[in-house]
Amino acid sequence: MIRINKINTKKVTDAFAKYGDEAVKEITNIIKITYQEVENTAKTLAPIDNGTLRQSIRSEQQETPLSYKVTAYMPYSAYHEFGTGGLVDVPAEWVEMAAQFKGKGIRQVNIMPRPFMYPAYLKAKGMFNKDIKEAITHLNKKFNNG
Repeated sequence: MIRINKINTKKVTDAFAKYGDEAVKEITNIIKITYQEVENTAKTLAPIDNGTLRQSIRSEQQETPLSYKVTAYMPYSAYHEFGTGGLVDVPAEWVEMAAQFKGKGIRQVNIMPRPFMYPAYLKAKGMFNKDIKEAITHLNKKFNNG
């Protein structure tokens, strides 16, 4: 099971705080759309055999409207994402997450990585940054010229 818990929103929420409720609604919407995009892209990119892996990918709101997670629930999802044996390929920023799936060396199986969550994360991260910049620009114009 692979889980993406957050795209760093701390700095963003601090920047939006000065604009009040309207900004909170806007950032909440951007975050929700971003996580839906991660889910949709991951489903599109996930390897397909019988569709079980794709069907297991879900985005879910956590404790607050600003906290979401996207999870691929199949036990073998990490092996598709990162590969196995001598073919393992883990992005530097996901080393800690991938470490929990490291095998015990009992059996050597070489499965080529077929990443679906990381590319979805990168795409959404770029979209998130662009959307946040646009929202801040819009709010600055509205509140500084109003």
